[in-house]
Amino acid sequence: MHKFFLAMTILISLTQGIAIAQPVMDEKGGDVLATVGNQKITREMLDNIIATIPEENRVPFLTPDGRKKILDEVVNFELFAQAAKDDGIDKEPAIKTRLKYEQAQYLAREYFRRAQAKQTPISEDDLKNYYKTHINEFTPPEEIQARHILVKTEAEANKIIAELKKGADFADLAKKKSIDPAAQKGGKLELMDGKDWLPRGSFEKSFEHVLFKIPKGEIGGPVKSQFGWHILKVDDRRQPQPPNFVQVRNLIKMRLENERNAELHKKVTEELKKRIPVVIK
Repeated sequence: MHKFFLAMTILISLTQGIAIAQPVMDEKGGDVLATVGNQKITREMLDNIIATIPEENRVPFLTPDGRKKILDEVVNFELFAQAAKDDGIDKEPAIKTRLKYEQAQYLAREYFRRAQAKQTPISEDDLKNYYKTHINEFTPPEEIQARHILVKTEAEANKIIAELKKGADFADLAKKKSIDPAAQKGGKLELMDGKDWLPRGSFEKSFEHVLFKIPKGEIGGPVKSQFGWHILKVDDRRQPQPPNFVQVRNLIKMRLENERNAELHKKVTEELKKRIPVVIK
């Protein structure tokens, strides 16, 4: 991607598609920093553009280099916008509609942002209380280490189970009789990355339903899958510890903010509909 257009994309994303994504409007007052055609770009205009950048992304653009970068981009936007006007693009019905929509979209976002700013910040106590009452949501699923022997028929599977009940070694039988590649490792089940601790949710439901019901050290099955018949053994099982509060604090904050913003958006929408008539045909 050309450097100019890449920079344009970055700046648009920072300002959420707002003022500088559209032709620059003239603003009186302040020193003239640049002129593009008949359009003057003033210091006040640049200050206003920087003010629309979200606060968490604004700091880099407060430096001389940052301001120069934005000025360069405003010049480039204005250059392209004037060329579009010269070609009559701004008169096309679809483009006129899009420009109106972009303006409405920005104003709507800004109105809601200001409504958000009036809310009391989420406190540390709120975050900690949420962690305590939702700890199960952050607890990793139970994990097991297991083996299997895969054969083609249920009858063959039942014969192997009978051998196992008589004391045959599961790993040895897997190496001799399983048609699965895991046979070379004594039937050891592993994830794609080679890990042998298998969390609940790693397998097809009917297979997993049987597998996770087997006590540690016990054998289960046979259970049928698309590959054949499986005899299962659980070597070990564990319940991982939940993450501590610090590890999930940001996730909790984001979740609470999203929930609160959704509620606020619904509330504000209902209030506005009482104030402003809406008719949908």
